[in-house]
Order: sequence, then C-alpha cells, then structure tokens
Amino acid sequence: MSRILAIDFGEKRIGLAVSDPLNLLATPLDTLTYDDDKHMINHIVGLVKSCNVSRIVVGYPIGLKRQKTIQTKKVDDFIARLKSVVSTQIIPWDERFTSSEAESILRQKGVKPSENKQLIDQMAARIILQEYLDYGVKR
Repeated sequence: MSRILAIDFGEKRIGLAVSDPLNLLATPLDTLTYDDDKHMINHIVGLVKSCNVSRIVVGYPIGLKRQKTIQTKKVDDFIARLKSVVSTQIIPWDERFTSSEAESILRQKGVKPSENKQLIDQMAARIILQEYLDYGVKR
C-alpha cells in the first residue's frame, strides 16, 4: 500500500512526516537542513521511492485573510522544483498555526521548543499530514 509524505517547507529546515500504509496516521519522519537545494530534492525523491509515496502534501502558508505572502511564493517555487523531478501528485495544504501547535505539543511533553527547532518542523509536518488525513481525503 502507498503512503503520503508531508513537507513543512522552511528557509532553514524542512520537516517531514509520513503516513502509515492505510493512510490513517501521520508520523514525524525527519528534518532536513536546507543547505543545498539539489541534495534536499534528491533526499525527498529517495523517500518517495523507498516509502512508496503516492502523494505529497506540502504545507501552504497563506495569510490570515487568505492572501498569498512572500513565504507562499517561496513554497510555490519549491513545489515547482519538486514537480520537475517527481510524477507524484503534490497537494498544497493550509498550514496556518501548525508551528505554534507543534510548539504547544512539545511544551506539554516537557520539551523546550527553543532548543528543539528540528522537532518543531517534524511535528508541524505531522500536524499538516494528520489534518489532511482527518479531512477525509479519498485514500
């Protein structure tokens, strides 16, 4: 069975999460440090193959008034680069408040978000993916 990969794109780090084979549960996967665009894209392509990914959900930053922002443009560019190397369906997904929700979850677990930024990115990707899965998108 195929899985769904979620990406929380940031300028410094990229959080990743993956679904279980039944596409019911999201699990944090990894955080990539954004040093080299080619390396990062190759890593994602490798995950698509090794995890049998059928869809990629990318956190899409839109403003509170549903307007596009500077970060939205950067994510649009990232999605375009990703589409040029994978044939997997890529779905932009509203990511508003996922980072603050991730920080809140970490605080509840006794983890200091300021000292664990990579965990925030992974958790944000997991939240994005779980929201997508819970929305009831056809599997």
